[in-house]
Amino acid sequence: MPWKNGRGTTLELASDAPAGDPSAWTWRLSIADVPEPGPFSRFPGIDRWIACLAGAGLRLHRNGRADEAPRDGEALAFAGEDEVVGEPMGRGVRDINLMLRRDGRRGRLRVVRNADGRAGGTVAILHAFEATDALPVEAGTSTVLLEPGATLVASRSLAWPARPGDTLAVAEIG
Repeated sequence: MPWKNGRGTTLELASDAPAGDPSAWTWRLSIADVPEPGPFSRFPGIDRWIACLAGAGLRLHRNGRADEAPRDGEALAFAGEDEVVGEPMGRGVRDINLMLRRDGRRGRLRVVRNADGRAGGTVAILHAFEATDALPVEAGTSTVLLEPGATLVASRSLAWPARPGDTLAVAEIG
């Protein structure tokens, strides 16, 4: 889908938008390529988290300061109404972005590289950005094989083993 500011595109991985109204979401998880510096679209009333999945890095200029989007661990949080300019540090920068309507949702986003982990919340989301092969994920009493590039959305806790070479994005929404 095109960015709100018309300067790029986003691949929506998951959202809770009802069928027939893609704009009526309370949460949305997406990835985007950032080919050049430019302003972020503004989303009043939305809390956002961003992390860098690929490339040399992504610097965000906002509120008179510059922060780098983390490549591992907790994502950088900011308000959707903030004036933000993204600056890719080199070519091939890809980010992941969690957006939550402030009046109804709370959550967090993190990137896990080569490590085991757990996720929970009303909604737990696991995206296998890079994986050597299908990742066994414990979802309640079942085990699901998450294929490379796939996204798992669950209403229960998730757990996965550490594997060298895996890069996972984890969103927890309440």
